[in-house]
Amino acid sequence: MSCKSLLYAITPTNVTVISGATVPLSQIARRISPRLDIGSDSVMAYLPGYYKVHGTLTCTAEAAGNVTIQVHKNGVAVPGAVSSATITTPTTQVVTLPFDAVIRVLPEETAIITLVNEGVDITVSNLALTVESV
Repeated sequence: MSCKSLLYAITPTNVTVISGATVPLSQIARRISPRLDIGSDSVMAYLPGYYKVHGTLTCTAEAAGNVTIQVHKNGVAVPGAVSSATITTPTTQVVTLPFDAVIRVLPEETAIITLVNEGVDITVSNLALTVESV
């Protein structure tokens, strides 16, 4: 399947993300088409259509509890676009969370796509995020 546009963003270095905060995206690894761009903590989709969001986030936590990542569009949680794992051994247990979503961008709209930490405070060691028009 070919795509009209694609953006692959990464955060390959350790970054601490407190509960309720947006996970930062540090750089664009690949981009095809200007329909998509990156901010400090978001991907912006500028043209109407459907976009597939897919990625993985690897992290640890300083405290036991649930690690939860939720995909948001324009500040609103995308239903079903959530991934969670339980940390039982803080600081040493590494978890990888996959996430997927399909986002619809309406005419005259810019969609701001973010990943929000809705669990315990985490240290992200790797994040890879792909957004492509379908």
